[in-house]
This record gives sequence, structure tokens and C-alpha cells, in this order.
Amino acid sequence: MSKIFEYTNDISLNRTARIRRSISNSGFARQERGSPTFYSMEVNLPLLTKTKYDEVESELLSLIDGIDFKTTSLPSNINLTFGNGNITAQSGLTIEVVNANTSGVNVRLANVASSSFVKAGDFIQFSSSTKVYQIKEDAVVTAGNLLTFKLMTGAINPIVSPNTFTYGNGVQFKLLLNGRPNVTVVPGPGSNYYAYESFEFQEVL
Repeated sequence: MSKIFEYTNDISLNRTARIRRSISNSGFARQERGSPTFYSMEVNLPLLTKTKYDEVESELLSLIDGIDFKTTSLPSNINLTFGNGNITAQSGLTIEVVNANTSGVNVRLANVASSSFVKAGDFIQFSSSTKVYQIKEDAVVTAGNLLTFKLMTGAINPIVSPNTFTYGNGVQFKLLLNGRPNVTVVPGPGSNYYAYESFEFQEVL
């Protein structure tokens, strides 16, 4: 895991998408999504010791001051998965991605244990892309041990068999750091501490 995310105690998550809007001469309005939803994160760190500061600086240098990408999960102490559902396989079977419809919004999984369920807001990621999605509505297993649910946005790449998936905080965000934040040295009793301004990350593909 990224040291920046390991040491954070405060993450603000935002979703953005381009929206096309139009109004006819008769006054009727129409709007539609013009792009997939992407996430941005504002990450704040507490005061760091010299050891932790050196670790964060080493990570920033590996990013060439924000030019390269960072792939990381979210720390378990920062719970952004909202509903916290659970997807497990039937005994002796492997969960399979059956298909998603043409827009990639409705996803169906087979061989799912009857106790499984998903909750609105939970993260899920498929092996066909680095994109992280959120589940739009709660869903439970139906007859035939099928679990069908909606995504907040259409799939970037097709979601089909033999895709695998990751669910919950284990998803890996591919992020771009929007500029290197300033850091201030804070004198303390016996040693200095280090205070970073906010880290601004943007999800990329």
C-alpha cells in the first residue's frame, strides 16, 4: 500500500462526470452523462515523524513528483465502502462473471452463495480494466444462485467471463497526483515533525 494512504487519517472522496445538458425552444430540458464517472480524492496526513516523512518523500520521488501513476488500495481504518456487502462462492464452486448488458451497468455473477449480498456504494473492480466502480443499488442472490446488480456508471471495458473481480476495500485505484503538496517543518520537543498540505489524487485508466 502507498505510504501516503497508509498514514492518512482523512480522505475525502468525490465523483465527477461530464454531463450534457440541452433545453429546447419550447422549454423542455434534457441531460445525459457524457463520460464515465471518475473518482478524485483529497488525502490529508497527520503530523509525521522524520522516519515516516522520509518514507513519504521516497514515494514522492518514485512518482517523479507526480508525473507517474500510483496504484493503491484504501487503508482499512478509512472505510469508504458504505454498505459493506459480502460476496462468497457456493461450496466447491468458483464465482463466474456471466455477463453485463451492452452498457455494462447490469452485472450478473453465477455460483454465488445464497447468503451473499451487495450494498449501494460498495466498490467493485473487474480484471478487464483498472477502473473502480460503485454499486448503485442493494441486491441479493436470486434463484439459481445468481447475483445481479447495477453499477453507477457503464463499463469501460466489457465485463464478461472469464473476468475476475475484487470487492470492497481491496480494490486498487490507479491514481495521478495533481502536483506535489508543500510540507512544513514543525518544531517539537526533542525532534521535528512534518506537516503536508493536502494530496490531490485523480483516478485515471
